[in-house]
Amino acid sequence: KQWYRTQSTGLLLRAGQTCSSIMPSIYTIFRDTTSSDKDPELRMSMFTLLGRLLREAPVTSEAAKQFSLYSVNIIKEIVVPNLEWRAGRTAGTVRCAAVSALWALLKSELLTVTQLKQVRETLVSQLIANLDDDNCATRLVCCNCFNLVLKIGKQECFGPEELHKLYLELLKRLDDSSDELRIAVTETFSTFFSLLPEDYDRELYKAHLQFLYRGLLIHLDDPNTAIQEAVYNVLLVAGKVHPSYLCEHVDNVKHKHRSSLYCDKLLTHFKE
Repeated sequence: KQWYRTQSTGLLLRAGQTCSSIMPSIYTIFRDTTSSDKDPELRMSMFTLLGRLLREAPVTSEAAKQFSLYSVNIIKEIVVPNLEWRAGRTAGTVRCAAVSALWALLKSELLTVTQLKQVRETLVSQLIANLDDDNCATRLVCCNCFNLVLKIGKQECFGPEELHKLYLELLKRLDDSSDELRIAVTETFSTFFSLLPEDYDRELYKAHLQFLYRGLLIHLDDPNTAIQEAVYNVLLVAGKVHPSYLCEHVDNVKHKHRSSLYCDKLLTHFKE
């Protein structure tokens, strides 16, 4: 196993930006070495290598093209199987390595909206599950992946009904022990609200907006000023959906906050 890992890693790193010409072989190597029956250490090292290759793929147009052609298979046959929950710290580390490779693929813009449609349901399901992972790093990268998936899919993949299925899990993460993750969640929420269409039925979906506005306003009074600022920025986007309704909720809670600074700023912004 050690010999195979060393030889495979050396070969792929030497291939560098010319890897596009041997893409079928590269894909087979990663698929075979990351399967669940392989040694966890081998799988982790191969995911690290895969992430590096995916990050470097955009350096050349041909490499990016080849990795993009295989992106659906990489997600379905390599990443997703390793995101499935298994007990143990080692299994958790493998999940973190897998979601990190996914982030590299998404960040490098190797997945098109058409390709995302082929894996959306399975991918979103696994990302939701891993938002609750014990490993903080896994939760953070997973949240960043969510943001990228929303940006790639846009309204073509995520209509109101699809978005409504996501926000409960995102709101939960605003109570996370990691402030870095909480700020990442606010960035994902900004993308979330930007995808709501102009003809979003505010009356039909009023209950969803109520839950979202109330949930976000709680954290506008967070002890951490960085969190307050991040949530305020989200509410600037969220308030565009139904300004008067947000102002109504702000008026209802601002007297409970330690400082009314951000509440007053929101009211001024949306009542101008």
